[in-house]
Amino acid sequence: MLSLRGLRSLRGLRAFSAAKVVIVGTGWASFRVLADIDSKKNDVTVLSPRNHLLFTPMLASSALGTVNQRSICQPVRPLVAKKEATYYESSVVGVDKEKKVVRCMTLGGQEYDLPYDKLVVGIGFQPNDFNIPGVKENALFMKETADATRFKDHILEKLEEAAYTNALDNDLRLSEEEKWRIQELLTFIVVGGGPTGVELAGELTDFLYNEVAHLYKDLKPFIRVHMFTYDLLNTFDQKLQDYALTHLRKKQNVQVHLGAFVQKVEPSVVHVKLGESAMSIRYGTLVWCAGIKPHPFVTQFGFMMNDKGTQILVDPYLKVKGEDGIYAIGDCATIEDYWLPQTAQVANQQGQYLAKSLSEDDQQKIKPFEFHNKGTMAYLGGLTAIMANLPGVNRITGFVAFLGWRFTYWFLQLSMRNRFMLSTDWLRTFIFGRDLTRFGPRSKPT
Repeated sequence: MLSLRGLRSLRGLRAFSAAKVVIVGTGWASFRVLADIDSKKNDVTVLSPRNHLLFTPMLASSALGTVNQRSICQPVRPLVAKKEATYYESSVVGVDKEKKVVRCMTLGGQEYDLPYDKLVVGIGFQPNDFNIPGVKENALFMKETADATRFKDHILEKLEEAAYTNALDNDLRLSEEEKWRIQELLTFIVVGGGPTGVELAGELTDFLYNEVAHLYKDLKPFIRVHMFTYDLLNTFDQKLQDYALTHLRKKQNVQVHLGAFVQKVEPSVVHVKLGESAMSIRYGTLVWCAGIKPHPFVTQFGFMMNDKGTQILVDPYLKVKGEDGIYAIGDCATIEDYWLPQTAQVANQQGQYLAKSLSEDDQQKIKPFEFHNKGTMAYLGGLTAIMANLPGVNRITGFVAFLGWRFTYWFLQLSMRNRFMLSTDWLRTFIFGRDLTRFGPRSKPT
């Protein structure tokens, strides 16, 4: 019978004999590597300032209270414990490729080094403001968990401000000036017509024309929702793009402006170019969903990059070109001569592939990575969605697609915990509506 000291010795022996695999990031690709890797053959360490996987396809749903944010977050610690791995809540600030050491920094600014045999870089992207004046300072974004929290609090703040605007002059009658002010507060602008922007517009209008219209009856006539984008859902075929455009305009009351380029964003005014003309709109809320770009430190690792200098260049086996024992997966990487979209589906499959590769003793058995498209989908609002390129089915629209969209996202959760929480969230919203709770400031003794 082994003693506790004996068990510790066995663990130490495994750590000594196994390859030291350092995984950078807790996004889709990195999390999948951790979940699928053989931890008996690899001594795994995870580095990330974010201690959870965020199910980004449902971030828009959590931003409007359809589901709880914790229901789409998978903590990394339980999986780390299951895999007998190690997690450090830190960022990577440098890589010494000759000594095979990564330089890490804690959230408090302390630095330390970690050795590796194999390094997996799976860092996601950040919102791209395209250096447009005022975007960084005045827009809201939809990329991280905190973005959803800020977005919801901001909307509830604007609703309450609109509700008391007519009382500020001690006269409850609405003046023309007050009407314009309320309409400004209740003008919502979504920039970007990709899946994130479209799903956010759908969730937002569901919220505004259901809960808000019922609970803020006097404000309903003042609600305006605009979308500015060059095109709409360009990864879908033309028929589905037309279907989505018609639904957003006619059913969700979204004023979609195609061929639009934002020129400048001021604190309450956005300036847009539409073809040869230009327009300016006063707004209360502007959320930016118009693209992504790499974090600066991705380009500072000294890895070979693609022609644009935006992604790490890897070979068909996901190894960084010209490097030994370094892999890159997910949004931050692109396979040479094999372009793939920066989606959760691609990152998930790359993570599965790399975990298998790192766990295989006979590397001759490993074949080049090949992506298998299992379909694309987007929620449009009003219990309506679109699905395309499914196995055996080219396209599905309407309520049936909505049910497929929900089931797919439910199934893709990485734990029964999250599936249970999602189910109860959807049931709660169906019975009681979306939650309008706005948490106030922290307590502060006077």
